[in-house]
Amino acid sequence: MRLSILALVAAFAAVAGAAGAQTTPASTKAACRSSAMALCHAAAVADDKAAIRACLIRNFEKVTPECQAAMKAAQAQGAAARPEAPPKP
Repeated sequence: MRLSILALVAAFAAVAGAAGAQTTPASTKAACRSSAMALCHAAAVADDKAAIRACLIRNFEKVTPECQAAMKAAQAQGAAARPEAPPKP
């Protein structure tokens, strides 16, 4: 389970990087707003997007099912956006 969370972290960061520094898709923000306020209150009040993202990923098992689905969708989008590595000779 720890490995999949680390993969989620990487994908979530890739989506954020692909969309621009420190941005998160609006659908993910909306789906995760209540989880962020409940689990990551200080970061949410400070509007520290990097800290909110890290907190939600750390607490993935505790976030709402809607937030989990949005994070998984972001992971899938990030995986699709990353180019495949060239084959090794």
